[in-house]
Amino acid sequence: MLDCGCGPGTISLGLAQAIAPGTVTGIDREASQISIAAENALKGVIANANFQQANIYELPFADESFDAVFSHALFEHLQDPAKALQEILRVLKPGGIIGLRSPDWSGFLIAPTTPELDQAMSHYKWLQQQNGGNLEVGRELRALLRQAGFINIKASASYQCYEPLSLIAEYLALQIEVSVNVPQAMEKEAYDLKLMSNALREWSEHPDGLFAQAWCEVIGQKDINS
Repeated sequence: MLDCGCGPGTISLGLAQAIAPGTVTGIDREASQISIAAENALKGVIANANFQQANIYELPFADESFDAVFSHALFEHLQDPAKALQEILRVLKPGGIIGLRSPDWSGFLIAPTTPELDQAMSHYKWLQQQNGGNLEVGRELRALLRQAGFINIKASASYQCYEPLSLIAEYLALQIEVSVNVPQAMEKEAYDLKLMSNALREWSEHPDGLFAQAWCEVIGQKDINS
């Protein structure tokens, strides 16, 4: 199995345990994430997982190398998901399975809201768009697989409620704070960024706080005649 955008390898290692003695290869473009993933594999004494730095648009593997390819929370960041899927199709064996999961940001639920909190969420969405990502790619995964040539496609959706709220609030707050270095955001006052990040942290402590993220999942298969 190939795990694209494996990050620190948390999911990869769980998959490795599930498919043992089969192997899982995790790739990520960030060398720092690969180092962490390899270290986590050593700590967990999981020998059937390996990790390497790689670009999903140019996978360093021969044609028909994998029985399955998986990717979680990656496709919303890609500028060219169709190109990535062509590479995945190439390295999959005929009859191989693909499984993708990405969020759809138009479907999240957040409460209670404030003007500053709404501004923070809008700013984060804007940042993602500046990076070339598609925050609504989740709903498009089925179409993307079909257009790439996959068959037997099944799609689903689910919600994830973040507990504690500080997990998502701190992540979003830090992303907003460092956006002061984004050239396109130079017109945004640092004071405004601080108001937004503070609003997120204050919201995370509210006894009635809720953050529910919409996720979309899709499974497909490479045609055995491909």
